[in-house]
Amino acid sequence: MEKEIKIYMELYKLSLLSEDGLSNNTTNSYISDIKLFFEYLSKGVLEVSTNDVIEYLSELYQIGLAPSSISRKRSSLNSFFNYLQVNNHDINVDFEKIPSVKYDYQFPDVLTKEEMLDLLDKYPAETPQDIRNKAILEMLYSTGIRISELINLTTHSIYGKEKLILITGKGNKQRFIPLNDFLLDLLEHYINNSRNTYMNYKSDDTLFLNRFGKKFSRMGMWKIVHKIILEQGILKPLSPHTFRHSFATHLLESGVNLRIIQALLGHSSISTTQIYTNTDLRYILEEHGRCHPKNKW
Repeated sequence: MEKEIKIYMELYKLSLLSEDGLSNNTTNSYISDIKLFFEYLSKGVLEVSTNDVIEYLSELYQIGLAPSSISRKRSSLNSFFNYLQVNNHDINVDFEKIPSVKYDYQFPDVLTKEEMLDLLDKYPAETPQDIRNKAILEMLYSTGIRISELINLTTHSIYGKEKLILITGKGNKQRFIPLNDFLLDLLEHYINNSRNTYMNYKSDDTLFLNRFGKKFSRMGMWKIVHKIILEQGILKPLSPHTFRHSFATHLLESGVNLRIIQALLGHSSISTTQIYTNTDLRYILEEHGRCHPKNKW
């Protein structure tokens, strides 16, 4: 089945590049969206139904994916199945029956400092899974890291002596973000005691491993986070950016300069040799240490 899907996607990719004249980046985005769909569904291409697509998009909504991202994935799937139909393949998907994605243009909900610290405080650190999941939650809030950046972290991303973590963001731009002592100790405990539980002969240096010893997918990571949030009894509707947006909001409320927050979030122009444009790294470290709630423990 995987071979069949691969063949269909290779033909579709060729069509996008040669007939539609799309760029490599746009084409790769379409292909990536389609791959994620079939990883989720585990069905053959011509076995997919309209309800399968609806359930998939609903699942993306339930885990808090931004409406713009869900809309793009719907568009990618629409394009792919339309290609199949035009090329005389007997498909069972009717996109006229699949609702379009509505935008509300609202910011993601933010947890208060008290709610966030309570969530992190209450989560146990007993089993290897607990320790891994707690490290994930702490990393999300203490650094404001994107999910796509989190799943790509490696054991070599951590600079313990300098209390920094190196993050590769959009466009392969890199930035350093400070790590508080609590998170550093937790990461060390996870790496030395829990990570080996998930490793197998195929595992690489990926920091956070799933139960198969592999790198998490974005959906897999957010299923874990979403499940934890529900178990903790938090009733606010959350999005993938809740931790990131809370991180930025809490720093701003504590008086951190907006330019510092933009640098920490990776919104500035960043390279491996010049981490922050017109901003001193030492000042960033001092401001982060002074104002982030986790550093006051």
